[in-house]
Amino acid sequence: MTDIAIIGAGPAGLMAAWRAAEAGHNVDVYESADVVGGMSGSFEIRGQRVDFGSHRLHPSTPSHLLQSISDLLGDELQVRERNGRIRLYDRWVAFPLRTTDMIKHLPFRFSFLSALDILQRPFVKKSPQTFDDEVSNRLGKTVATQFYSPYAEKLWGVPGHAIDGEQARRRVSAKSPLAILKRLVKSSTPAGRTFLYPKLGYGQIVEALAQAVEEAGGRIHLNSPVNMIQLQEEGCIVSVGDTHYEAEYVWTTAPLTALTKMIHPKPSQEIINAAEVLRVRGMILTYLVLEQDQFTEFDAHYLPGLETKIARLSEPKNYRDGDDPDGVTVLCAEIPCWVGDELWNSSDEDLGEMVKSDLNHLRLPKINHVETKSRRLPSVYPVFEKETMAERETLLEWSKSLGRLIPFGRQGLLVPDNLHHTLAMGWDAAASLKEEGGFDRAQWDAAISTFKEHVVED
Repeated sequence: MTDIAIIGAGPAGLMAAWRAAEAGHNVDVYESADVVGGMSGSFEIRGQRVDFGSHRLHPSTPSHLLQSISDLLGDELQVRERNGRIRLYDRWVAFPLRTTDMIKHLPFRFSFLSALDILQRPFVKKSPQTFDDEVSNRLGKTVATQFYSPYAEKLWGVPGHAIDGEQARRRVSAKSPLAILKRLVKSSTPAGRTFLYPKLGYGQIVEALAQAVEEAGGRIHLNSPVNMIQLQEEGCIVSVGDTHYEAEYVWTTAPLTALTKMIHPKPSQEIINAAEVLRVRGMILTYLVLEQDQFTEFDAHYLPGLETKIARLSEPKNYRDGDDPDGVTVLCAEIPCWVGDELWNSSDEDLGEMVKSDLNHLRLPKINHVETKSRRLPSVYPVFEKETMAERETLLEWSKSLGRLIPFGRQGLLVPDNLHHTLAMGWDAAASLKEEGGFDRAQWDAAISTFKEHVVED
């Protein structure tokens, strides 16, 4: 049996804790918040469960992970048909994209130029150094400039030519026009655009994992922010306030940039400097409470253009067949920003007015708005800026040299992954434990190599 301390009760940490506890190891999870889940959690507004933005469990989730979640949730995990739309050329187009809908709603000029890009693609010199380069080489200049480049700037706060091509390789799943065509064909039928979602909100997944951890003998300590980790030859000491806990291994999902400030002995100045220059984009989630049964029939509206502050607008009750109250619905507006900027410091009232202004600009239906709530997430989108990629690699290499301290998860590995990717990280961390005790570092390093192939799915 191995004594393990896990920092962070998000999906990666909870999956690792569950699997390790089930295997008979001694597991303690330390979470700074008063609830589990992090960005994958849910909470209640006016009697309705809402999420921290728009989330889904994708059907592409590896079968062993999907089976485990299905076993935990049973019939509460629903199969739903996606019904979103995206704003392109000042028009609404179904999302996921569908062939007939695109032909019907997009201008002929877009189709013509996209087709021309495909014909010219074999003759275009490929130099995928930036985000713009990578997308243009894969999908053509028209798709890159009209959709991906403005969306990149909206999400990450810097233009596409200043973002490294690695961001596109991890964030844009389509690798060629043929891949898009295959996806269009698949999405043309209801069966090809399904997703999985719990009856009580996305957070029901992490809540079920937390219950499974405790039933397997693990312990979850809420309101327990870790302020220091002392590295020792035979283990680690985790400090929560003035209380110290010993563990043979510490697995941490804390942001890797913040980890440099928690470790003792202190890392080198080179590592501290690398952590300081890496930027992560934050997000404000603005929730508008409407006294009406429904805003639209769509689950999400994607807004790649820079003419609005909102990047995505979702209506949580449309994601599920649940017991939501009548006469009330909630809209969730996702607004990327930098921590500490003008948007970040805006009041709920000002945020609500800004969202309503965007809705009017988009000519969306009138709303009976009665209340605004907001949540601020300081660390959402890691930014792969070209000028700091060397520092990013320096920090990641350093993270592999920490002995019994193992960083993992989205924040721990500085990646923009989906839920099923972070669940895989937790699963593989637990799978690297040896039955006789100890941690198989070679097996974990091999798992990290596979994580580099993860590509975010919208």
